[in-house]
Amino acid sequence: MESYSIFCYNASDYIKEIAKVGTNSDIQLYHRKDGDTIMTFIEPVKYPEKISSLTDSIYPSDMAIIKVTAINRDLGEVIVALDLMGKTTGFIIATEEQQPAVKKILENTSLTGFKFFQGKPMELIDEIKKVKISRSDNDNITVIDHFFKVKGVGTVALGFVLSGKVSRHQKLILSDLDREVEVRSIQMNDEDVETAPSGSRVGLALKNIEPTDMERGMFLSDKPFRYAEEIKGKVIPQKSLKLNLGDNFEVFISDIMRFQRGKFENDHIILDKKIPVVKNRAVVASNNIVPRVFGTINL
Repeated sequence: MESYSIFCYNASDYIKEIAKVGTNSDIQLYHRKDGDTIMTFIEPVKYPEKISSLTDSIYPSDMAIIKVTAINRDLGEVIVALDLMGKTTGFIIATEEQQPAVKKILENTSLTGFKFFQGKPMELIDEIKKVKISRSDNDNITVIDHFFKVKGVGTVALGFVLSGKVSRHQKLILSDLDREVEVRSIQMNDEDVETAPSGSRVGLALKNIEPTDMERGMFLSDKPFRYAEEIKGKVIPQKSLKLNLGDNFEVFISDIMRFQRGKFENDHIILDKKIPVVKNRAVVASNNIVPRVFGTINL
């Protein structure tokens, strides 16, 4: 079973033609199954008002689709966010007249390999299927984005298997609470499965946890978590930005599918709440800087 998670900006007219509407909150998910291929499209429906809607939508994605209707501040912020989060694969729906300006914006970003596309929605499906995604089996990590109670089933968590695999009856540690939970059952695209490999969009029925104890951005793993409450080091602005960051201002760590508030002072960030460390660097945002997503810091 091949799975693709695809971030989409300004392309809902395309996606609605090729996929079914799924879970909705400040991010909208759409699903499509073609034989052994499952596609999950993720749209930040509360962006630009809510910057976390954007970063939470980008975080679990394998690739991106950007539809250009205007070259403006929002498009620039989306490109900066994708670059800072290291996305290298995707498609840009743009006219021939728009393409030179877009290419100029993409210079010196991770998006230089994105392909321009002008075809029909179904032709885009064929292009997505040609993409080969490198998966990691080194660590068993699943990120959770939605959760709720189902009568006769119990707590169900929806999320993405970022690396490794999840198996039925497996016991995993839930981050932040450091609680052991058991996977009672797994669904992919509404079908029961015994295991879900890296890249999968999953629904997990969990034992020993209530939805009221959970929040978006929690992780499941077969190993204990390491946490950070203070992050030392300099914030590195995105290459195209010329920022004088100063000191003593509010920031947010924004690429763990959570928007965790902290304070930047004396070349380090003091967070209001600890975060699980699942990667080597974090993306930093601030509502008082343009673009709001503006740099990275090493963990």
